[in-house]
Amino acid sequence: MITDEFLDVLRSRRSVRSFLSDPVPQSDIEKIITAAAWAPSGTNKQNWGFILAVSEGVRKAMKDAVAAALAEAAGRVSLADAKNVFNAYAANFTFFVDAPVVVAVVKMPYESITQKIMKRYDIKGTKTTADVQGPSAAVQNLLLAAHSMGYGACWMTGPLIAKEKLELVLGISPPDELMALVPVGRPALMPDAPPRKGISEITRYL
Repeated sequence: MITDEFLDVLRSRRSVRSFLSDPVPQSDIEKIITAAAWAPSGTNKQNWGFILAVSEGVRKAMKDAVAAALAEAAGRVSLADAKNVFNAYAANFTFFVDAPVVVAVVKMPYESITQKIMKRYDIKGTKTTADVQGPSAAVQNLLLAAHSMGYGACWMTGPLIAKEKLELVLGISPPDELMALVPVGRPALMPDAPPRKGISEITRYL
């Protein structure tokens, strides 16, 4: 039976983008990663990995990689209004550098049994997202665990504009791929709750 306390954790979690400099003890990091590791995955392959950027130098190198990619992309935008919009949005891509820990979520290859059979016998079908669903569930567990322990975190994919450069910094080699960055730390600012769609807007009974 779902408890009010669990619902409170879900409802009070926020995407935190401003962090205090307080260090996150390794024991807390390991609890958070343990929660992530207990996420469901296709045929229990657990096709994920986590790189913990606790070094300020590594986080700075990550930021520099993203900043360089952003500058290159902005240079290709010719319209001034479009460039201003892009630069304003891209300002949210590097705040992870101020968190004491950045979790780099690595997606490892995974093919479902159905995919393997369809490929083997050349059966046409729709491409699935089975390979990202397990790691995505792991990120959600990570976010909820961090919040329940008093930490703030944010699921970031914007920095993947520098995916290849970040993979070099983090030592990620194919066929593994960087899927997301999740900065973790004590929140300096807790955002207000964003609006949520009502149940009637997102459900349909058949």
